[in-house]
Amino acid sequence: MKILVFEYVTGGGFNRERIPDTLAAEGLLMLKALLQDLSEIADIKLSVMLDTQFADAISEYAGAIEIVTIDEHQSVHETFEKQVVRCDAVWPVAPEMNNILFDLTHMIEYHGKRLLSSSSEAVAITSNKLETFRHLTQHRIETVPSEPFNPHRFQPIGRQVIKPVDGMGCERTFRVDDAEDWALVRPQLGKEPYMVQPYIEGTPASLSCLFHHGKGWLLCHNIQRIEIKDCRFKLNACRVNEPGVNEYYQALVDRVAYAFPGLSGYAGIDIIETPESIAVLEINPRLTTSYAGIREALGVNVAAEILRMPQNQPSVNPIINRSINLLIDGDETYAN
Repeated sequence: MKILVFEYVTGGGFNRERIPDTLAAEGLLMLKALLQDLSEIADIKLSVMLDTQFADAISEYAGAIEIVTIDEHQSVHETFEKQVVRCDAVWPVAPEMNNILFDLTHMIEYHGKRLLSSSSEAVAITSNKLETFRHLTQHRIETVPSEPFNPHRFQPIGRQVIKPVDGMGCERTFRVDDAEDWALVRPQLGKEPYMVQPYIEGTPASLSCLFHHGKGWLLCHNIQRIEIKDCRFKLNACRVNEPGVNEYYQALVDRVAYAFPGLSGYAGIDIIETPESIAVLEINPRLTTSYAGIREALGVNVAAEILRMPQNQPSVNPIINRSINLLIDGDETYAN
């Protein structure tokens, strides 16, 4: 089987512009983790798209993996489609914003290739945070109240969160406590649609999961270290496989799997935890930064389990069981 790996940030998605340092660091971290897992699986050939800005980033795989370079003169979408046609299966890792992940996923489905991530139907719902909220509410899964944001009607009373409807991670996400904060945030908002939520005092966390045809398996529970500076959210670190798993986590994964049957392969569920509740914030139908710590934390080759899932139930029992800190520091992301 020939597998094409396309991580959008390192694979040419920003080939005609400067790549933000944090996105570059996280993208490269996920790419290396995925290539490590896939390279240890027998009977597959790997092909990876790589922006020339990352020419030396995966030099350890030179000769073992087909590397398709892309520079600023090439069309990333045309190059991607040509490579899709040449492969048997494709693993896209891309942001949900601007329908990027949806378009890539739909193209893979159109060409009849095996998709190693969630379906375009699932991506369409989860890429839109308001649609995700409505879907979760319809299935009686606890979530955070959300509504469309109107800057002309917004009242800066009490702590509120303003975020893009199709944003990724903490990008362009703000907390507004009062009129002074609103005066600072308002000029920074773009023209894209935003949503508003009440700010919940709690622990931001995530669940790393596997999904297949309405079934879900919890891999681990992760704690996110987020700071708020000048009203902006920033992810500084993630503790992968936090000890003390709450029995509710697997039950939540089961309910999400039932509500979103198109979720497949690896996906992350962002949650906010308080002593009284666990509420879903959003669902990421793709690899998340936490993926990069799972191998070291659990000893499980997640990619291998995903490849065997059509015929077999994945084995998610940890071989080892420890916590890994992923530190995200501007232009560098690393584990310790």
